[in-house]
Amino acid sequence: MNEMTRLIFPEAREIIRSGNVADLGVLMGVLLPPDVADLMAELAPDESAAMFKALDNKQRAEVFEQIDYEHQQALLDRLGPQVIAGVLDSMSSDDRADFVRRLDARSRETLLPLLAHAERHDLKRLLAFAEGTAGSVMSTEYATVEPEMTALQAIEHLRHVAPLQETIYIVYVVDKERHVVGVVSLRQLIVAAPAATVSKLMRREIISVKGDAPREEAANLIAKYDFLALPVVDETGRMIGIITQDDVIDIIKAKATQDAQKAGGMEALELSYFDTSLPAMLRKRGGWLIVLFIGQTFTATAMESFEGAIQKAAVLSLFVPLVISSGGNTGSQAASLIIRSLAVGEVKLADWWRVARREVASGLALGVGLGLLGFLRIVLWPNAGAEYGEHYVRLGLMMWLALMGIVLWGTLAGSLMPLLMKRIGLDPATASTPFVATLVDVTGILIYFSVATLMLSGTLL
Repeated sequence: MNEMTRLIFPEAREIIRSGNVADLGVLMGVLLPPDVADLMAELAPDESAAMFKALDNKQRAEVFEQIDYEHQQALLDRLGPQVIAGVLDSMSSDDRADFVRRLDARSRETLLPLLAHAERHDLKRLLAFAEGTAGSVMSTEYATVEPEMTALQAIEHLRHVAPLQETIYIVYVVDKERHVVGVVSLRQLIVAAPAATVSKLMRREIISVKGDAPREEAANLIAKYDFLALPVVDETGRMIGIITQDDVIDIIKAKATQDAQKAGGMEALELSYFDTSLPAMLRKRGGWLIVLFIGQTFTATAMESFEGAIQKAAVLSLFVPLVISSGGNTGSQAASLIIRSLAVGEVKLADWWRVARREVASGLALGVGLGLLGFLRIVLWPNAGAEYGEHYVRLGLMMWLALMGIVLWGTLAGSLMPLLMKRIGLDPATASTPFVATLVDVTGILIYFSVATLMLSGTLL
């Protein structure tokens, strides 16, 4: 909530309580839709509904697009489907589809018949696309012209259709069958000679995305070519919608949120935190926790196989947390780097060998450094001989070598696991920090005690 909204908040609440709707409408007129949405979020549900009713139809649609689904649902419950249907008729097509897609079947069946015919037909087309596709986030409000038009005719046409479109800064040139044959900017039309034909002004190199393509593909194209909008086409190349830069922001936020959740060792949530039911939350979190728990049980199994060595030299168990955390941390670092690089297109599957070579070098360098710290930790410790026995220098060298092996393995496993996940068709983010850490923990135990057995036999063991 910005400073202006914060100052208006007490006055708005007082007007709501007094029931003076006219004064409330005037007060809301000085705020932008996002500020009104922030203000409503601070009010009780009934007060929020009263404020929403004080807005005119255009303001309602703009504010409804800004509030989260939880508040949208609360307004539907309090104001009824007839009011909300009127709001939906005035909303942009993609935001309207986002809201209806989240409704339960009963609410959807109630609302759809109340929409205007054109909006209802448009909504059904958008809902036919699977969630996560370009078609599911596109807008069907876009401007087109025909190649035979002159610049003057095109501008006159845009003047009439502009109020119904999401953007007219980029205009698509379509033929009689609505295939995209070119693209022209509003600026080009304005500065061109009035008699110049669109076909002479347009750029013929068309970059588009199919409706059933992943929405991230559309976002990457817009980011790569710095487009204001990207045309969405069907299987035959007919234009069916556009994806704009504001849609890309939403796509990037959604993807970043999903990746962050997966990196935390859980399935991505379809809804926001508060909109997700407790059973769904437990299902999303519990599944991976069980998998990770089972994975960690192998750590105990690995240690059991070296029980004899631990009994002979109990000092070895003191450094188990140190070595396995070092491997897990380096593995998690490497996984995070590669997952992000895959997401932004810096690394591709074909680069796996380059990644492996780079991580071997990084792993060795990091292993030598951390191993040296481990060595110094043991040999320079006060009363090291009394604490770790007469062979403490040999113990320090063992720690050095073990850490080199564990850190090297951690970087390799962490960097190659996302590539393997992508290769078999899974989301690379599945190779999350907890998953890689668990894998490296188990193998780190094996490496640590194997090196200890090799170097300490005949002395401590």
